[in-house]
Amino acid sequence: MTATRLDELIPEWDVRDRHTQPVRAPRAEVLRTARELQFKDLPMMHLLMRVGTLGTKRGQGKRPFLDSMVAGGFSWLHRDDDELIVGAAVRTSGDKGPSPLGDDPFTGFQRLTEPGHYKVAFNFRVDDGELSTETRVISTDDATRRKFARYWKVIRLPSGVIRIEWLQSIRKESERRAAAGPQGPAAEQPPTAREDQTTSTPGDQPA
Repeated sequence: MTATRLDELIPEWDVRDRHTQPVRAPRAEVLRTARELQFKDLPMMHLLMRVGTLGTKRGQGKRPFLDSMVAGGFSWLHRDDDELIVGAAVRTSGDKGPSPLGDDPFTGFQRLTEPGHYKVAFNFRVDDGELSTETRVISTDDATRRKFARYWKVIRLPSGVIRIEWLQSIRKESERRAAAGPQGPAAEQPPTAREDQTTSTPGDQPA
């Protein structure tokens, strides 16, 4: 598998969750769609956020959902033509919530080792016709690791459902835009043959 900037941020992890979708649209269009997708485009997330929180504010009008997450305390850790990464270093006691990462969030995230935090980051990538999102989590001490493991047991399933919907929405919209081209309405693309593929590997370490 091609090395990613996510590998640099969290080379070892306590939790890893990855989902994929085949996509028939240019990489730039797919990642642009991922950046621009809005909260209203994710109906399952609407439902699940009624019974829990994803660490971001509810309902941000027409603001892209990833920007809403950043407004709610997450940070853009990396953005280029190959990969988008959003993440946070979350304090679990005292002044709870995302800790500041400084003017260079990528480096601040890498260097944060203060106990009492879990560091979570997820990406979107397109490689060889496959759209993927991968989430990794690493805790800074054993007590936080045990605390997050209990939390993960509760959110793992709904988190996976949301990410599958997220990928499907990105795929459909990016293919619609690609079919439309710069002018005129989009023609519908036929459904893809491959199914969503999911791997969830708590405690995995990279080979």
